[in-house]
Amino acid sequence: MLQPFRTSHFQHSNTKSIQLNDRVLALIALCCVLFIHTSSARCNHFQSPIEIDVTNAGAYGDGVHDDYAAIQAAIDSAALNGGQVYLPTGTYNVSNTLSLPSGVTLAGAGRGKSATLTPNSGSLIRNTSTLLTIRVTGHNAVIRDLIVYDTDNAGSAGGIEILADSSDVESIVIERVLISGFTDGAALSLKAINGGGIAYCSFYDVRIRHAQTGILIEEDATSFVNSNSFYHGAISGGGFDYCLHVKGGNNNIFVGTIMEPYTSDSGHLVVEQGEISGIDIRIEGNAQPDSIPLVEFKENTRKSFLSGTYSGGLTIDKGANVITLLSGKSLGTEKPGENAFVNARFNGLRSNSLPYWEVGHGSVQLESMPSEILTGHQVVKLSIPPGITTYLRPTPEYLPRTLNVATYDYVNFGAYVKTDQANLITTTCRAPAGLTTGFYHSGNSEWQLIGMTSAVNQSISYDARFHIDHSSGIDTAIIYITTPTLSFGMSLPTLRAGSISETHGIMNQTLTTGLLSDSTVSTGFLVLEPSANTFEISGTHTISRINHAASDRFPRGTVITLLFNNAGTTVINGAYITLLSGYTSTANGSLTLISDGDGTWRELNRNL
Repeated sequence: MLQPFRTSHFQHSNTKSIQLNDRVLALIALCCVLFIHTSSARCNHFQSPIEIDVTNAGAYGDGVHDDYAAIQAAIDSAALNGGQVYLPTGTYNVSNTLSLPSGVTLAGAGRGKSATLTPNSGSLIRNTSTLLTIRVTGHNAVIRDLIVYDTDNAGSAGGIEILADSSDVESIVIERVLISGFTDGAALSLKAINGGGIAYCSFYDVRIRHAQTGILIEEDATSFVNSNSFYHGAISGGGFDYCLHVKGGNNNIFVGTIMEPYTSDSGHLVVEQGEISGIDIRIEGNAQPDSIPLVEFKENTRKSFLSGTYSGGLTIDKGANVITLLSGKSLGTEKPGENAFVNARFNGLRSNSLPYWEVGHGSVQLESMPSEILTGHQVVKLSIPPGITTYLRPTPEYLPRTLNVATYDYVNFGAYVKTDQANLITTTCRAPAGLTTGFYHSGNSEWQLIGMTSAVNQSISYDARFHIDHSSGIDTAIIYITTPTLSFGMSLPTLRAGSISETHGIMNQTLTTGLLSDSTVSTGFLVLEPSANTFEISGTHTISRINHAASDRFPRGTVITLLFNNAGTTVINGAYITLLSGYTSTANGSLTLISDGDGTWRELNRNL
């Protein structure tokens, strides 16, 4: 094995400036070492990756000399065949950014005896400039078993940066590395720009202490930072604006990561765009001001998921994300996944009509079948004549409504389906980019859950439906469908129907026996709020219609009572309100009506 050597004719600068001669001399020395090594390898009839000890290139590791040129020369030499650059125990001053290309491993002798600094018995790369310390630009590079350190928080631009500029960078590994003192930059950053991409990188036990930003993930509009994994690791100390700052990317996963500075100026975990998954993480900020969030998801963020423990603090989610951090002082949030479909049990099928649902073609035959997936949830058999395209969907006025907030930016829906014909039935939805389609049933005559998660176009109906295309068929096709389910946001829906639907009824917004005072009658038209079923009518009016406009209608079967405070209000017996006879109120009289669902009403009872 080659032994480290030092040649007295190497000239080193005792200042931070970099002399070109240092690097040239280091390269000459390394060429001699490589010649001996490769000659030996040829004798053994194979070429193996080499390990280059940086002291062979003239590095001192004494914390006094500038070792940048020697280390970079060793890296450049190792890049020829994907070798390893080894830093024995010592402190290696660098005055410029080390560039780590594809296939090179930069390895030290460990992080030493101290958990937080290691001035001895470890391998420490100390940045003595205001520049970035290490930049990784190629595939399969590795950094392990060392410390990256900014001299006394002296203004370095950052610790380790993985940069994909106009190209992809994949499969970087950083393990058992301490990054400390970068209070003017990011300790670790993943940055993709100009069409670049970073993916499949792995980070094991990366310890970050004292930084402006612990971990920064960012991409421009043309680039991506996706599918990178962080295992364990801890971020602590002081000087933080952010522990984790996410400015793009998706499917970046943090497992068991700890973020516990006492405070951060902008938030411990802040996602501006993109999404992450945090599994069994811990976030703590014992001195965090109440006005600064520990966790914040900005507007238009979605799909992120956090689980673990939490010291408690301000948590903001302006997007559609799931936060299940547990704390005695704070409460996480998880968007509800209740089934929002009306009559999800398919009750009440009569005369080819399914309450609260519609089929798009009159020739389709419906038949109720016994439950198979969930008890009490009927199976509907659809017989589809050849040559038609049709659908099954909620009747539009009973399609679960959206609001113009981030929770409703996505809809999840589907059902269990069985058929023996492939490419016959799927799900469709109107999304911002146009009509989106899920996967078709395979046609294997087995129950399959078909469905989709789709972005929602808030300006028009999302029109969730089960699309059936039998236009090229020559025989009647049979489809069995049950347990339709729908929810909004990032929570998957449950298959079970809501409790009201289980008793064959529906709930129109608030189910209540509340009393509202309402005297809004204009030219005979009475408009009631759908949050009660008893309404006080004050004054004297003539009423010919009640919530007749399509946007105001009460569902079929809704029962309301009009309580008249004054005598003399007349309710017209006509096309919109069918009474036993004309009605004129007495003081404290009442009239009870039931909705036909189309803006018309029928009398149930009266009290003069």
